[in-house]
Formats: sequence, structure tokens, C-alpha cells
Amino acid sequence: MGHTGARVRRSDLVFFLSGAAALSYEVAWARLLTRLTGSDAVGIAVVLSVFMVGMGAGAWLFAGMARRARDPRRTFAILLGSLAAWAALSPHLLALLDPVASLAQRVGAAALFLLVPTALMGATFPFMGRLTITSDAGAGRGVAGFYGANTIGAAVGALATPFLLLPTLGLSNSLAAGALLDVAAAGLALTLAVPAPERGDGGRGSGTGRSLRIPLALAFLFGTVSLALEVLLTRLLIAVTGASVYAFGIVLAVFLLGLGIGGRQAGAWLSDEESATRLLRRCALAIPVAGLLGLIALRWQLGESDLFAPLANRMPAGAGTGVLWASHALFAGLALFPPAVGFGMALPACVSLALARRGARPRERVLGIVYAVNTGGAALGSLVATFALLPAIGPRAAVTSVLMATFLGALALRPRAVELGIAGAGAVILAALLLPSAPTDGAVLFHATGRNATVSVVEEAVEPGSAPVRALRIDGKVVATTAPVDLRLQRLLGLLPGLLGREPENALVIGLGTGMTAGSLLAFPSLKELRVLEISSAVAESAVHFADWNERLLDDARTEISIVDGRHALALDPECYDVVTSDPIHPWTRGSSDLYAVEHFRRMAEHLAPDGIASQWLPLYQLGTEEVHTVIATWAAAFEHTSAWLTAYDLVLVGSRDRPSLCEEFPSRVRVLLAEAGIHSRGELAALSIAEDAELRARSAGTRPMTEDRPRLEFSAPRAYLGGYSVEVLAWAAASPPPHGLSPAATERALEVRRLLDEFLERLPAGLSLAAARYGRELLALEPSSDP
Repeated sequence: MGHTGARVRRSDLVFFLSGAAALSYEVAWARLLTRLTGSDAVGIAVVLSVFMVGMGAGAWLFAGMARRARDPRRTFAILLGSLAAWAALSPHLLALLDPVASLAQRVGAAALFLLVPTALMGATFPFMGRLTITSDAGAGRGVAGFYGANTIGAAVGALATPFLLLPTLGLSNSLAAGALLDVAAAGLALTLAVPAPERGDGGRGSGTGRSLRIPLALAFLFGTVSLALEVLLTRLLIAVTGASVYAFGIVLAVFLLGLGIGGRQAGAWLSDEESATRLLRRCALAIPVAGLLGLIALRWQLGESDLFAPLANRMPAGAGTGVLWASHALFAGLALFPPAVGFGMALPACVSLALARRGARPRERVLGIVYAVNTGGAALGSLVATFALLPAIGPRAAVTSVLMATFLGALALRPRAVELGIAGAGAVILAALLLPSAPTDGAVLFHATGRNATVSVVEEAVEPGSAPVRALRIDGKVVATTAPVDLRLQRLLGLLPGLLGREPENALVIGLGTGMTAGSLLAFPSLKELRVLEISSAVAESAVHFADWNERLLDDARTEISIVDGRHALALDPECYDVVTSDPIHPWTRGSSDLYAVEHFRRMAEHLAPDGIASQWLPLYQLGTEEVHTVIATWAAAFEHTSAWLTAYDLVLVGSRDRPSLCEEFPSRVRVLLAEAGIHSRGELAALSIAEDAELRARSAGTRPMTEDRPRLEFSAPRAYLGGYSVEVLAWAAASPPPHGLSPAATERALEVRRLLDEFLERLPAGLSLAAARYGRELLALEPSSDP
């Protein structure tokens, strides 16, 4: 009797390599396609759903071919080779497509590109069964073997893609590397020994068979619950780990590893219909208990009274990247690994149960149907979690209800009353232990879990006795505050381009944040239209808590806020604007580096009206010198004329077709907003210019602009996170001479600001928060100069 045993076989290596390649494809294709469909919740959901549907359809449609193939090794190798060819060519194929707007167009674009390769991926599942299973008695072990090896390979691919392939090769070459893995797997597949079918079987069972409703219903249920839980817990974990590409990769890898290990382990417990039923029942009863127990362990590890309260990113004291990533793996392991092992066991058990009831149905057909149903459930689970559960009942109830849903599967298998009672009581007790053990922190003014991000507004004093500072957190990371240094940055991002060009009549702002950048543009009486592109509805809801700082832009008739992916919407926008700018969006988070790519900067330039001005935050915080030079080089590649302006401890880049100049008279409300930021005159504002075009280009000479295909910042910025400020670049800003042509008073102010920056740098090693708070107070305390 041929079956896959516990030992590693050559076929396991084949399936491991194909799994690793598949994940590298999925990560790269998702990134490439969301540039066409948008990286908002809808765009991501469209891509993921089409991906899942394609795999399920491939398993269903190619099952007959798997049964009839005279040489399944050759056909399997052809499938992998075709997939490799598509992957290698896909960046060039995608370059032929333009961004699309409507839901129908998004689905059509994703289907046009993804259905063929994902169908080929799904087709490999029944072929894996044909290459490893010889009898129904050994089917459970066979499925457990190839499913486990394939999924563990996917876990390795989930780590290798962000940690190795994308940083070193970029998107196109990463796809080519994945194609090489598939080519290697295809070549190795040709050396496999094709198992001889059981005598008298010929690929078909005997008898009339029984209904497959129960194993198919369970495969659908486990698929739905597993992906819904992954979506929900990933959102929870990212608030703790931060939303870097590495954190997402670690979380996904831990989940896939749990599935793979569970799948492999299931083989030891599957031998017949009874053993499959028993294992499925135990999985259905154990998953809620294991999942809730893991969440309690995570809460204990984090030291939180409520795991579903607004959480902040965690940074282990004195951590290097290795310690940081190990902590991320620990958090993900506690939350996701226990239920993932159960889900990994469930699919081979569903296949084993279905095959035991197949009767005259071809074995490969049953494999294809079970996989298709499971994959369809997974697609539904991700959609339900994102668009129904999170907005309707919130993350706590969503996670608990999803975990409890597996009890439905246990009921279908008629568990003993004592089993159901013990598991149910344990789950209820554990769910109760997850309830908050302390009152909600009064400093939290707003908290919402949206489709795209978890957003909170908190208020606290940086120093005892000081005025409270209001902060916006997105996925646990503080992205903007009302502190003087941050207020100054956000105001200048909007006011500078408005004062350097003609009086603006319309403006476009990518990202809302606190609303201070966009709101500052409302201070121009000439402005008739302010368009703000914000990807998260939760961020838009939170802006009311910053009304005292953002000119109450939500109530201004000139403001139009669109909940869209700003980069995608800009590519589709036919309008031109007098001002195009972005709210501070750090490239540290996954996908945000696209907003720093030369293609995006060039779109900003293309959307400028004659005499229009663009501005862009150049973050020095959590970036190294190389990353700063990359941003400068990329900005300079997109604009004919550039300049850099000092805010407090960051820079604002300005771009235009011609060299701009500050207008002579500032509108009265603009003067008020500048004064609140410690800038009292035209001369004081001019004093903040630290570099013109020639100096910026010289400083970034030899640095290549960043492209969408090689999003270097996305991978280097999280590594630079531990380094704090780009001190070298700040020292350069502090040493820059005052601009030519300033009045004596303005020149004195320029020197004074640079002196305060030097003092900030001296205090920085003692702690950023206190150094920044003191620096901000000192900037606001500067006496107005005698400049008009």
C-alpha cells in the first residue's frame, strides 16, 4: 500500500518548492495589481477574492485531467512551467493595463490577469494527489503529506519574499526568482515515481457512495473561519508589531507554518472514515479553545488589561532587528499558531472523509471539489471579516464569534455530550477572561477599527504639568500630533506651496491625518475647492477631534473628502491643481513607499496647473541618511525646480516647473496660522529655506531615484526605525547658511533657528519626546522679528 509516511520524500521537496514560489507570486502580484485596482479595502478584497476563486476553479476544472493523464509527472511539470512563464512575463503584461475605477472594472482587471495563473496553481492540487495517493486507505496520509509540505513551503516564501527577494531584486525580478523555483520543482517532478493504482481501482472507487455534503460543508466552514480569523487577528497584531512589510510577512508566515505543521501531523491520525470523523470533530471543538487560550497568553505577554483596546506599537528595550522580529514572531505565534494547527489538520481530514464516501466518483475529482469548496470559503471569510464583522460588531465580538463558529462543524459530526460540554464551557470561560480587566483609559478620545486601519485619538501630557498633546494613531503608530513641532510641519506642508505660487483656487491633498495640512489651505481666501483623498474612513471620522487645529475643515463647504487610495485616485484624476501636497505619511508602513516612488511624484507634477506648486514631507525621523538621499533624488527626478525647507526637525520639499518666490503679502488668516507655529513674518518664513535646487541635486548625486518596481524605502525604512533621527542630515540642515537676500532681521532669525536645532541634536540622545517638547516650546517662544 503506497502512502506518504512521516519521512520526507522527494515529492515533498517538489511541493515545498512550488508552495514557496506560489507565495512569492501572490505577494508580488497583489502589490502590482492593487496599483491598478487601488490599495484600499475594496481593491485588496477584489485581488484576494479573484486569487482564491481562480485557485478553487483550477482545482475543480483540472481534476479530470489529473485522473486521465497517462503521465501525471509530465502534465504537472507543464503546469508549473506555464505558471513560471506567466510569472516572468506578468510585469510586462501588467504594464499594458491602466488603473481602473469602478468595481466592475476592478474585478475585470484582476480576473483578466489572475484567473489563468491562479487556475494553474489550483490545478496542481489534484495532481499532487495523483502523484502521491494510491488507495483510499492511504489518502488521508497522502493529502496530509503533500498539503503540509506545500504549505510549509508557502510559509518560507512568505518570509523570503519581504526579507530577501523584494529588497534585493525588486518586484519583477522577485517574480522571476519564483519562476525559477517552479522550474526547479517541474524538473524534479519528472524524476518522481508514479504510484501504481490499487488493483481494480483505476482511479475510481466502487459502490454507489454516500453524500459528500458533510465533508464539503466542513471544508467550506473551516476555510471561511480560517481566513476570517487570519484577517481579524492580523489587524490586532499589526497594532502591536507595526504595519511594516516585515511584520506582515512574519504574521503570514506563522499562520502558514501552523497550517503546514497541522497538515503534516494529521497524516499520523488518518486511516479510515472513522479516524477522519474523529479528527474533524476534535479540530472543531479544540480550535475555539486553543485560539482563545492563545489570545489570553498574548494579553499576558503584552501586559494589557484589554487586548482589543487601542494598542501601541511595541519596541523591545535595546532591541536590534533580530530581537524585534523575534518578538513579532512570538506575538503572532501566541495569537495565530494554535488555531492554525487545527485548521491545517482539518483540510486533510475533510479530504479523507470525502474519499471514504466517494463511491464511484473519481478520486481526483473529489480532491478538486473539496479544495475548491475550501478555497471558496476562504475567499468568503476574508470578505465577511473585512466588510461585515469588523464594522458591524467590532473586533472583540468578531474574533470570538468566528472562533465559536467551528462548533457548528462539531455539531454536524454528532459529538458526545461530554465532549461538547467540556469544550463549550472552556471556550465560554476563556472568552470571559478576554473581557477588559480595567476601565477604558480616559485619555482615549476616539477608537475605531475600519476596513483599512485601526485608528485612535489619544491625549496625554509629554511632561508632568505640561499642556496635553493630542495624537493620532494608525495601526498603533503615532502618525501626527498637536505638539508644536508637529503642528509646524503640518501647517507648512499646506501653507508653503500656497505662498510660493499664485493665489491658489484649488488644491489636492493626499491623506487627511489630523486635517491640519489640508485645513491650512482653507486660510487662503482665494481657495474655492479643496479635495482630500483619504484611504481610511476611520481617519476621516477621527478628524473632528482635531477641529480646533484643522480650521474645522469637515464643516467647510469648500472641502471634499473622498475615501479612496490617494495614489490610485491621482492616477485617474483628469484635473490640474494650483497646489498638490501630501499629509505626513511615513514610508515605514507597508505600501506607503509607493507614495515616494518617482512615478507618483511625476503624477503630482503632471497634475500641477501653470505656476502650480507641489510639496512633500521629507521625514528624517526613523530614516537613515541613505533613505533621505533616496527621497531627495526621487523628488528631483520628477520636478524641474526643487527646494528644501526646515520645519523643526523635518524638511518640506517643494517642487515646481519654475523657480518659485514667496508672495509679498500674506492673507490675514495665513498670518494667524503661521504665528501659531512660531513664524511671524515673511522674512521668518524665508529664513527656513535651507537648500535650493542645485544643492539638493548635488547632495543626492549618485543615488538612484526609487521606482515602483524597486520600492527600496519600504524595506530599508523599517530597518532604520531603530536608528532614530537622521542626525547627519539634521546637522547639514543646521549648518546650512541663511538664504541670500534676507533682511538682517530675517538672517538673525535663520541663525537662531539653526542654533536651536543644534541644541535639539545635543539633547536627542537623552530621549526624543522630551527633546522635541523643549525644542517646540523654544521655537514658539522666539520673539517676533522686526521684519514686516
